[in-house]
Amino acid sequence: MAASADGYAPGINPDLVKEAMEAVAAVAAESSTAPEVPEDLELRKRLDAFTEEHGKDSVRQELGNAAKILQRLSEDIFNVKLHAMRREVLERTVGESLFFTFEEAGFQERKGENGAVLQWVGPDGAQRLKAVLHEVQRAADLCLDPSTMSFEQVSQMVAKGRFLPGILEVNDKVEEPVAAKESQLERPKKPWEK
Repeated sequence: MAASADGYAPGINPDLVKEAMEAVAAVAAESSTAPEVPEDLELRKRLDAFTEEHGKDSVRQELGNAAKILQRLSEDIFNVKLHAMRREVLERTVGESLFFTFEEAGFQERKGENGAVLQWVGPDGAQRLKAVLHEVQRAADLCLDPSTMSFEQVSQMVAKGRFLPGILEVNDKVEEPVAAKESQLERPKKPWEK
């Protein structure tokens, strides 16, 4: 099919194409703005003190594990299997010294059939869970060594909107879409055209 002088196939209105592209860009910009997670400065202070007391290298794994557990629950708050966690398992994965993060997220210790269990309050505590997850993930990210991170790790963190150590803020949003310009170059001639 031969292209018309404006670069579009015959019958295609360039103004409609431009409007469609602007509409898609607007929808993409709106969908990329995630709702703000409320900060918990008191919990942040406790996590900073915890990290300072034990050292970044020794708490990196524990904070990462706590963030993974809270993230999993946050992604599936109606999965009742995730609402109760055995205390002994949490002691091995995050350490008893980090139980305060689970208590802040709405977990309470109770007696279970096979020993002590930390029980979550349920979907009513979803907002609080998100705030605690945000702070725990932030603390875990601050323990990372930027000089040992790969490009892929940094890309994943930016895509998820996570805090990058050594970088205050990453702004990868396009404030105002730039319209496409018409090329000033001539189309190369095909070998059979002279």
